Amino acid sequence: MNASGVQVCGLAGKCCAGKDLVAAELERRGWRQLDVDAIGHRALAVQHGTVVQAFGHAILGPRNIIDRRKLGKIVFGNPKQLARLEAILHPWMRERVREQIDAFRGNPDATGLVINAAVLFPMRLDALCDFVVLVRAPLRHRIGRARRRDGAGWMFILNRLRAQAGIDAQAMSSVAETLVVENNGTHDRLKLELDRLGVFGTGT
Repeated sequence: MNASGVQVCGLAGKCCAGKDLVAAELERRGWRQLDVDAIGHRALAVQHGTVVQAFGHAILGPRNIIDRRKLGKIVFGNPKQLARLEAILHPWMRERVREQIDAFRGNPDATGLVINAAVLFPMRLDALCDFVVLVRAPLRHRIGRARRRDGAGWMFILNRLRAQAGIDAQAMSSVAETLVVENNGTHDRLKLELDRLGVFGTGT
């Protein structure tokens, strides 16, 4: 527990493991969600010129906006290119997250904040959290969800999964305590998994 008494939970997991589902359930239990993916959208806009200079005009879509899928095809599965993009975006994003955490901790009526971030560990956001929840799901479930949700092709999905291969190891070596939630059944079973942790109240 931090000095303010307000808990900050980092939410991590591989693509389509169910992080958004967990975040929505925690919001229902009174926790506020900070969506780092949304901050990433802002970072792409703020760093637009630098990203285009680094990866070329081929990543642009209509109205000169960066197409995240086109950019994803370049960086996912290519560690050097991914590191190049992260070096541009992550410092700006981390400062925005830190600012929002500080503001939240200063709210006397706050209960808990969930940092929903696919890049929790690469951005070292776990160091800003009181604990981390790692959401896990079987590979076949995650691939099926990716196909249904994004309509993405097999190579794009596999490259993205390959880029996230180290998340479990990163979670286990995090500076923050790591709690594991298995998302391999129904929504009701997932709620029971969260109840089992004993830090979010109950889902009843």
